[in-house]
Amino acid sequence: MGDYLDSASVRHAYLLHQGNFISFDVPGSIETRGHAINNLGVIGGRFLDSNSVSHGYLLDHGAFTILNFPGATLTALQGMNDLGRVVGTYNDPAGNQHGFLLSAGNFTSIDFPGALDTTQLFGITADGEIVGFYDDSNGVVHGFTLIAGNFSTVDFPGAFQTLATRENEAGQIVGSYNLAGQHGFLATPNPIQKP
Repeated sequence: MGDYLDSASVRHAYLLHQGNFISFDVPGSIETRGHAINNLGVIGGRFLDSNSVSHGYLLDHGAFTILNFPGATLTALQGMNDLGRVVGTYNDPAGNQHGFLLSAGNFTSIDFPGALDTTQLFGITADGEIVGFYDDSNGVVHGFTLIAGNFSTVDFPGAFQTLATRENEAGQIVGSYNLAGQHGFLATPNPIQKP
């Protein structure tokens, strides 16, 4: 699951299924990106329409559903779980980026408290735990988790940029950080200390 550029530099989404690459595009799009797939085979991502406006989409066994946060100038789906909850990013008319959760047909805007102008959501677990990143008033980018309504910052030690992009049910987080170049990381929660 991902996307690629063809020989004409047009971006298409693809699925690798049983050793076969399956290329697909949202009908009428000039670019399609694949960002997420759940265990039910539902695919999600974003695409550009003929006016180069970004929209989110879901592809559920051949049927496309277009997702647009109400009033947004840009919508991008980044992650989903098997319960149909979707997370992503949208831009407001002022150009600020916010995270969103789509659950049971309802959109909820999510911003890390104190974020300067960017909050992006990238992953959601089966339990509804969300990961993403935000920028602070100094322009430093931090990863974060949102668990049961509580935000926690996730920073790679010494890095000036940490992007948390996925989390599993065991609480392990993956992403990237910038410290003398871009690197990946795996963050594993500390085991509970017993007295």
